[in-house]
Formats: sequence, structure tokens, C-alpha cells
Amino acid sequence: MRKYITLATAAAITLAAAPALAQSSSSQGDNIGAIFSAIFGDRFGATNSIEGQWAAGQTPLANQRAQFESRIDTEVSSGVLTQATGVRVKADYAALVQLESRYGADRRFTTAERNDLGDRYGALTQVLADGAYADNATAATAEVADGRAAFETRVNTAVSQRRLSRAQGTRLKSDYAALAQVETGYLRDGTISASERADLDARLDALDVRLGDTGYAAAPLTPRARLEGIGRALPSSGLSNAAKAQLQVEYEDLSRLESAYSRLSVSTDEQAYLDRRLTELETRARVRLGANSY
Repeated sequence: MRKYITLATAAAITLAAAPALAQSSSSQGDNIGAIFSAIFGDRFGATNSIEGQWAAGQTPLANQRAQFESRIDTEVSSGVLTQATGVRVKADYAALVQLESRYGADRRFTTAERNDLGDRYGALTQVLADGAYADNATAATAEVADGRAAFETRVNTAVSQRRLSRAQGTRLKSDYAALAQVETGYLRDGTISASERADLDARLDALDVRLGDTGYAAAPLTPRARLEGIGRALPSSGLSNAAKAQLQVEYEDLSRLESAYSRLSVSTDEQAYLDRRLTELETRARVRLGANSY
């Protein structure tokens, strides 16, 4: 099983007053207002000041987002925050900015909205004060994306040694790139759930099996087994009825094609075509390639 970074308790973040933006200083005992004063400047340091801007219909969090993210990047680079914590903090801040924008769409914030933003804002400043999230939730880096260059090198080697055709190599690279996009979607909140991690691992294993340069004992699924998995996934895919109907038509078309191919001696290109169509349909039908999928 591939390893993902687990959010650990980091050292306490140490932010000084505004003039010290170039480096971390101060101590765990600094108050929350001073932490955001270091990021945004004195006029944004105190919660009351920000609430005052909300009362005036302004959006201080959105206005200071770039400066906030730059500060987080600095803390990650210096090792004060882990990369996983930095990813999650920025994602949480982005969500807070979206909430601020929604609340302030009419250029006014109700008392309840200001209180809600203030509570969420305070919770986020506490994470920065502690240097970690209290729940120690699992977070992850873009491991699939990071491994893309190495995977493509393996594919190039297999093609040069004629263990794969150029068409097969191109398809493998394309499917890996698509998997990296799936990972990006999973990482939208800075974390990866256990089911998402299992799905990524299963899909990476399937790509490795197709590449054929590993010692995995597992054999690739047959086209018929993959079709059966698609058929089981469609009813619970969460897609609209219209989308399900369209995929059902494609599913039946591929079933006929697979049945015909199973009785014939098909070429490598024909087999690659069927594999590509199956992969596309699996993705659109939201088939998860975990242990319980087939």
C-alpha cells in the first residue's frame, strides 16, 4: 500500500508583529490577534477590526488572501508547518473566503453572519497558533502527480525494449494523467479519505499491472469482469437518470463488442481500443477499483 503523509503535531507557529514578516519569531504564548497582525498588518490583526470591516460591508479575508497564502508558504518552507497542514489551512481559508463572499453578496453582513465568520476565523487562527489541527486528520500530498515523471520513464523503457507498443505506451501515459486529475479532485479539501486512498492505490496497481514491470502477482481484470463491475456501479453512481441512460447504451454497446472480440483473434490495437473504452466508461460510471468493486 502506498504511503500518504499523515498530519502530525507540528511545532507551535511563531509569528511576530507585522514588521517581522520575513521570519517566524515570538512564542506559543502570542495571542491570536498578534498572529494575524503579523500576516495582515496591524489594521487586520484584531478580530474586532475585521468585524468592523464586515459591518461596513467589506471583505477583508478575500482582500488579504494572497498575502495569507504567501505567509503559509513561508512557514511550510521553513519547516514550521508541515506541507499537509499548509495545504489544509489554505483550503480552509479559501472556504472561509467563499463563505464571506456569499454572506456579503448584498454588501451587508447580518449579526449572525459576522458571528459565524468570526467563530470560523478564530478557529483557523488557533490552528496557526498551534501549528497543527487538533483532530490530526489524515492529509495527503499529490503523490500520483509527483510520480508521473517516474511512471512515464518506466513506460518509455518498456516501449524501447518492445515490451509495449507505442500505442499502449501512449494510452498508459494518458490514463496516468487522468488518474492524477482524479487525485486532484480528491485533494480539493487537502485530505484524502480511506476510500479515496484505496481507490487511488487500486488504480495505480492496475496501471502497474498493465505496464508489466512489477512483481505483482495479481492479474489484470478481464474485459468481462470490468463490464460486470460497471453494470453494478451504474445504479448507485449518483448520476442523473439521463446520464445513466446514456451510459447504459454505451455499456450495452461495449458488452456486444467484448462478446464479439472474445470469439475472435483480435489485434493488439483492437484490444487497446476495447481497454480504452472500458477505462473511459469506468471513470464516467464512477467505478471504484477497490477490493469490493468486483
